Amino acid sequence: MSELLELKKIDNSYFKDKNSVIVIGFFDGVHLGHKRIIEACVKRAKKINGASIVLTFNKPPLNVIKSEMYKKLIISYEEKIKIIDSLGVDFIVTANFDSDFFMLKPGQFCEDILIGKFYVREIFVGSGFRFGFKAEGNVSFLKRFFKPYNIEVNVIPLLKIKGETISSTNTRKYYSEGKIKKIKNLLGMNPQVEGVVVRGAGRGKKLGFPTANIDVCEDFVTPKDGVYLGTVEINGNENKLFPAIINIGDKPTFKESKKWIEAFIINFKDDMYKRKIRINFLERLRNEITFESKDKLISQMKMDLEYAKKYFKIKS
Repeated sequence: MSELLELKKIDNSYFKDKNSVIVIGFFDGVHLGHKRIIEACVKRAKKINGASIVLTFNKPPLNVIKSEMYKKLIISYEEKIKIIDSLGVDFIVTANFDSDFFMLKPGQFCEDILIGKFYVREIFVGSGFRFGFKAEGNVSFLKRFFKPYNIEVNVIPLLKIKGETISSTNTRKYYSEGKIKKIKNLLGMNPQVEGVVVRGAGRGKKLGFPTANIDVCEDFVTPKDGVYLGTVEINGNENKLFPAIINIGDKPTFKESKKWIEAFIINFKDDMYKRKIRINFLERLRNEITFESKDKLISQMKMDLEYAKKYFKIKS
């Protein structure tokens, strides 16, 4: 299990004798390209009997530079740490990307952080890595800076699968198009979102399809509005996946302005209010539709349910 540390709380001598091999990045989504870089760092650290370190950030740098919600997250910070931990890293160090960190010049970052804090032996970054004030630093700067120190800078090229570049940008593109299988190909897992169940308008219950609503669309990247099949994990019921029909959107039939994610968990009766859940998206069913009446909406929902039961092999 990785040791999780905050950069500001690390004593300057903590990593002095650890033969540090470090990989740096925000790693949103921890897609297959990110995993490749992190795993290369872990492998190299083991080879030289050193410590593998992931230096990451608590928030997207662009959210400090431009605005608080400029960039929505693909996965939560907690989930990111969990995935990185599963890759066998010795240390995960989180930097608080605040205005002070933002103002660091590339040379300061190298001198004060990478040398002064970590005593780095080797560095791993992706080929598009940029850092420092106004993103003035890049892989060429790193190589020039560390050459006199005989510190190796390993630049890992972007991973491609079937000619397609694995990147957070492409992942976001497929989210916007609702292409679940494409997202899975890049992340190595089904797209997911998690949050605490909140009170909705109660319409689903009245229609015979009670839903668990989460209000996370302002914080996380979500698949294109529409209806999906997926599974729901409920906090306290780990290791159990409940089949569900999921709707993302603003419920056009009822002319709502707020975007929600709501999950109708098939054959589930318990109260979900205030419980934390994770929704895993498996397949896109259809677009959101504006229905002329509640009866036509209910008819479509019944058809969706029949399809879902066949998909999940649930006996009626």
